[in-house]
Amino acid sequence: MGATGAGKSTFINLVSGSNLNVGYGLESCTSNVETSTSLVLNGRLVTLIDTPGFDDTIKGEAEILRLIADFLAATYEGGRKVDGVIFVHRISDYRMGGVARKNFRLFRKLCGDDALKNVVIVTNMWGDVSEAIGAAREKELSESDLFFKPALEKGARMARHDNTVASAKSIIQSFLGAVPEVLAIQREVVDEKKSVVETTAGQDLQAELEMQLAKHRKEMEGMREEMTDLLAQKDKSHQDEIQELTDALNDMKAQLTKLEQEQHTLHHSRQADVEAAEEKARRLAEEMEQRSSLLREQEARIGGLYDALEQTAREQEQQKQAALLAQEESHRAELHRVRREYEEKLAETARRNERKAEAVPPPPPVAKAPWDYIRDLAVGSQPLPRRGGFFRDVAFIVDQLFSKPVRS
Repeated sequence: MGATGAGKSTFINLVSGSNLNVGYGLESCTSNVETSTSLVLNGRLVTLIDTPGFDDTIKGEAEILRLIADFLAATYEGGRKVDGVIFVHRISDYRMGGVARKNFRLFRKLCGDDALKNVVIVTNMWGDVSEAIGAAREKELSESDLFFKPALEKGARMARHDNTVASAKSIIQSFLGAVPEVLAIQREVVDEKKSVVETTAGQDLQAELEMQLAKHRKEMEGMREEMTDLLAQKDKSHQDEIQELTDALNDMKAQLTKLEQEQHTLHHSRQADVEAAEEKARRLAEEMEQRSSLLREQEARIGGLYDALEQTAREQEQQKQAALLAQEESHRAELHRVRREYEEKLAETARRNERKAEAVPPPPPVAKAPWDYIRDLAVGSQPLPRRGGFFRDVAFIVDQLFSKPVRS
């Protein structure tokens, strides 16, 4: 949403590849509620809705409000909620005048305070101003009670759009994780069974129209009095002034007629227009449901592919583990075989050594020293009985010599 010429259709065409009419002159090109070509972001099917501005050059404010209300009511009745709302504002505008403030006020009434947390105020056309001027205007818009500050305090956000696809997608993606909110006008029309004029936005617009009617009637009355005075003078010098007043009065009458028509439209919408709007909204709701169904099918198909990939990955992992286990078992068996062969070789080597040892003849007896013979003779294999004489003394000496180490 946003003023006529703010760049709403351009934003939608850029990000979705749609071909909505874009106006470059003074007249608006979007006179009806239109939907974009759907795009997929973060695995979700996204459809953007383009609305005419309340300052539309073709339709009046009351008719624009009715068109938007009818579409939103039909989508809500069809079970669809709005994930997010974008309000587009040109940062290149020198000031935010009365018409712009009125448009944003109607926008807030249409959304309601509860849904403002899902609202992004997008400033665009930054290429038409310097960074310093744009930043100063952005600061004023966000900090002034006359402009966006009250909405920002209720949860709305501001974002810059630099006219790139990445920038537009980033703005839309900020909605995808949010919980959809029912807009105030949807709740009032559908749940509370109010007519458009009875809604908060309708009441605000009704008060605005009555104020403008009173203002124009007062201005017309002043013009009539001035013309009466000039005509009474019957002065030719006042003929041009009288003509100017007549033209201005006619213009004022035309504006007054238009305002009265808008007021009538707000109170008594033509049945044919209502039915046509409802039919279009119904078709759009069906189309959105078909797109959602297609997305669900695609998600299911993608989910099936993911499941198949996960199953394949699990099977490959199982095969890998089985191969590792088989390889480990093979290594263990090989190690056992090598150990057994080694032990058998050790046993065989030990047996061969034993056989060799048995086959070797015993070593010849070692010749005894003379003293050994003397000692054997003296002592014998059994202790000798004590006896006296020469042999006892010899045995004692020999025993002493060979039983203790000799110290050097």
